[in-house]
Amino acid sequence: MKVTFYGACGEVGRSLIRVDGDPTGKKNIILDAGVKLGEEVEYPLLTKDEIKRDRVNNFIITHAHLDHAGYLPHIINRGMNIFTTKPTRDLMQLLLADYQRLQREKRFSSKDVNLVMSRIKQTEYRKRFTTNGFQITLHDAGHIIGSSMIRIRRGNKILLYTGDINDRESRLLSGCEMGLRAHTLIIEGTYSGKRDRLPSMKRASKELIETIKKTLNRGGKVLIPSFAVGRGQEVLLLLNDYIRSGAIPEVPIYVDGMIKKALRIHRYNVIFAKREVQLRILMSDEDPFKSPYFTSSVRRNRSDVIESGPCIIVTTSGMLTGGPVLTYFKHLAPDPKNTLILVGYQAEGTLGRQLLEGLDRVTLRIPDLKGRVDEVDVDVRMEIANVHLSAHADRQGLIKFINNLRGLKKIYLVHGEKRKLEEFSEYLSKRYDVIIPELGESYKV
Repeated sequence: MKVTFYGACGEVGRSLIRVDGDPTGKKNIILDAGVKLGEEVEYPLLTKDEIKRDRVNNFIITHAHLDHAGYLPHIINRGMNIFTTKPTRDLMQLLLADYQRLQREKRFSSKDVNLVMSRIKQTEYRKRFTTNGFQITLHDAGHIIGSSMIRIRRGNKILLYTGDINDRESRLLSGCEMGLRAHTLIIEGTYSGKRDRLPSMKRASKELIETIKKTLNRGGKVLIPSFAVGRGQEVLLLLNDYIRSGAIPEVPIYVDGMIKKALRIHRYNVIFAKREVQLRILMSDEDPFKSPYFTSSVRRNRSDVIESGPCIIVTTSGMLTGGPVLTYFKHLAPDPKNTLILVGYQAEGTLGRQLLEGLDRVTLRIPDLKGRVDEVDVDVRMEIANVHLSAHADRQGLIKFINNLRGLKKIYLVHGEKRKLEEFSEYLSKRYDVIIPELGESYKV
């Protein structure tokens, strides 16, 4: 086999890896097809023309986040086959439709999104299938509901691609599958740096509760930007449990953006959640996905929420790159009683990262109700807090996962900032053959 890296090299975003099974290049599969969102959208190096020329038609998607699936509508054709799990399929439909609607330059249409959905072939964890001469099994990655690692066998060679993984149990999921067999590993390194040690869920939850209580007690509002899929649901389930227990005051939780629709998709796919969540729904009257504390704004301009009393707002987007969060942030940021709590990874160059680094004045570009973009200068006086509720494994979690693999000889590090990958490579090289690939590079597996 040969692997070629077309994205996610020394960066977080635009994941796409090509695997060739023979020297002719006719037997191939693609692992993930994402974009990198920011001021400008960045795409993998594999173009639509190359896909057509090389008859690249078999794609396997680890999960629904746009940095792993957002390139599909740009390159889709009627001959493609896209393999993934049912929750990923359902969430992709939501995220790709929203991506199509919000794109600044119309590079693809709703017809392209519909064509992507029509080409999906659903599969299940640990159920082997064959495509283009490759034997494939998907394994639970523990990152978001339905997320997968891809295990590829061809002849006597076994390649494992993790996509995004999380080894830790969360409110919703049990963590990634451990102890697989693979000779070659392609693994993410989002939190692979020397200092990347994430707090336990218990400690992070305690920190979140204390920050929320402090804000509400001083009469402020709590704004939690979150990814629509994964973090949003984890945060909401956590907030519901802590209000029910009395750990935080009983206040409205305003849910905005795609998080509401994604919450329903999680409920429909609860069989992919951990057993405890399933039993809560089956064995009691309490459904954590339908909490009485969850509510929504009734005004298009969100003024009813902004003018209300102390509350919690959970909304997209997670890195403040767009979405309803910018409207809330514009109004809440000047008041020091309020708090912004960042709960997920903040990529370089995003507003979320800049706020963590101390930015105290920002120019926001916010579309109005008629689609016109307003530029607004905002002084940032609200408290900025960072609570790690990450859906990724940290450095120790990645090491644990790697050391539990059987037969491993070679590792490729992707999907991480280059400095962190270099630090991780230095550690792993004592035991394994480790490569940090550059964009466009190919290697024999």
